Amino acid sequence: MTSHVLRILTAVLTIPAVADVVPFGVCAHLGGGGEFEDREQELQLMQDAGIRWARADFTWGVFEPQNDRWSFDRYDQLLVSAKAHNVNLLPILCYNVDWAYPAHEHLDDWCDYVRHVVERYKADIKYWEVWNEPNIGFWKPEPNPEQYAALLIASYETIKQTDPEAQVVYGGTAGIPFEYIRKTFEHGAFEAFDVMAVHPYRYPQVPEKARIVEDLQATWALMEEYGGGKELWITEFGWPTHTNPLLDEGGFATGLILRAAELRFPQRTHFDMGVLDEEGLPGGSALGSRICGALDQLENASARLVGLEGLDALDPTTTQVLVMPTGEHYPADYFDEMVRFVREGGLLVHMGGVPLYYAQRLKDGAWEGPHAPEAAREALHVGWKAWWTEEGLPQEASRTELVGPHGDGLSLPPKISSTRWLTDTKLRGSDRFIPLLAGYNGDEFIGYPVALYLHDSELKGGFLGMVLSFAGSGVTDEIQALYLPRAYLLTVGEGLQNVYWYEFRDGGDDATYNEHRFGIIRNDLSPKPAYRAYATLTRALGEGRLLEKREVGEGNYCYLFDAGETLTAAIWRAEGEAEVTIDAKGTPTACDYLGEPVELVVGAGKIAVTARPEVTYVMGIGK
Repeated sequence: MTSHVLRILTAVLTIPAVADVVPFGVCAHLGGGGEFEDREQELQLMQDAGIRWARADFTWGVFEPQNDRWSFDRYDQLLVSAKAHNVNLLPILCYNVDWAYPAHEHLDDWCDYVRHVVERYKADIKYWEVWNEPNIGFWKPEPNPEQYAALLIASYETIKQTDPEAQVVYGGTAGIPFEYIRKTFEHGAFEAFDVMAVHPYRYPQVPEKARIVEDLQATWALMEEYGGGKELWITEFGWPTHTNPLLDEGGFATGLILRAAELRFPQRTHFDMGVLDEEGLPGGSALGSRICGALDQLENASARLVGLEGLDALDPTTTQVLVMPTGEHYPADYFDEMVRFVREGGLLVHMGGVPLYYAQRLKDGAWEGPHAPEAAREALHVGWKAWWTEEGLPQEASRTELVGPHGDGLSLPPKISSTRWLTDTKLRGSDRFIPLLAGYNGDEFIGYPVALYLHDSELKGGFLGMVLSFAGSGVTDEIQALYLPRAYLLTVGEGLQNVYWYEFRDGGDDATYNEHRFGIIRNDLSPKPAYRAYATLTRALGEGRLLEKREVGEGNYCYLFDAGETLTAAIWRAEGEAEVTIDAKGTPTACDYLGEPVELVVGAGKIAVTARPEVTYVMGIGK
């Protein structure tokens, strides 16, 4: 870490907190619907897991359903319950009401609501977050940094007048939109909060490979430009466990790949497949390993990950299929190698939106990509259409059907979206266009979202296009539990005083919808493995006060925490295993991220432990 960032962290970590802030929070919809009715059970589960903060909507329209008609009973009950379970509430002051819409044009009414709520609960609540994700659709009619700055300034003045001890939290942004945040600062927002909040979602990527640390450091640096002296929190952050019907239910996508391989290589009974996976490459590292694993489970296929530098060595006689990164982007500097692979007979597979839509190039450590020229698709003889390219096309087909006989034996998922379609308009020579999936509105045919191009021209291979959404995939329950402590450790390690996992409880019953599967407990209140991982984290770290990050070898992480009378070291790595030795006094013990005992080698004031993706907590280290 640079001295510049260290200076920022030193300054921030010495800011006195108004209330005791322990970095163990969750988001929970405790004020609404079933969660309010189940609040005692949920809060008890939070308390049992050592979770000390719950972020919840304090919605304007619930407090003031009609102009100057107030209702506090629901939130009075919620506060009593939270206090009984030693859980602090972080309220979100949020959203519009019909009779004062939008809020930023009715600041007198908005501030009246803010004043009433803060006055009523100021004895127990000392942090107030002003709005939620104002940089996206929660802000009406559309996001506007100047408008949000005005509302934040008015809210800050009202809150401080009502309770001078209160701390104001900037409304947590969707992602970390640096330009949006900067523009709010330019309009005076920097002087109107005590705590900056962001929502740097990175699922389903591996936490250590998702530029979380770099982006948090850049956020500190942006605040330092305007004078610093603020805290930084994450008020939403999580890895959902929803499934993607294309990947997870019946193996539809892998079945399509296998069917295309059989059509391209009818003489073969076994297929060797490569999946392009490069750290940081959009659509690569997020799903590459998962797709590779699913393909490798097929009886008549084997699959391996292929890096960008390995593309030039791909030979269709030994690797028949290459799966590109998911999404609409492709690594432009390596595109010639992909075309060469198809020219020599290989089958190239694209899973996502419009193929080859963004030409990604690595610049200054980050991938950037403008719209790609049509020539990229023409090189593979791929045509396409959508509602914005052809008048009269709908934005989405109402249903899809497999195209027989090539669809025989495949099982169509019950939930599938078709919004763009492939065409045969760019075939050359004796190329063939073989549809595999068709989209319809009622009985009206719209187009083919999945099709195989079998080349017989200057290209001798094939291209399978699946113009479907693969962006909705979450992680497994087990991976969610694996990532939770690592995400917390990485972020607390950058000086964050508080981190809120989104969310505590699943939001519904649709297993394919991310908002219904972010929880660490299920909708029926039964714990997922991530709940156990969270409880182990809080028990191991005590108050969660980071002392130092120790250098213990490349790729290894070792964070040392003050756990009260003793110290705790959290040790892990993103992948693989490595032996780590640290200096340690006393007679420490160790457990893994789920609380299972781990053996240590202790001697001569040193401890040897294996760093692996499963965090190991070494506890009871003497001070």
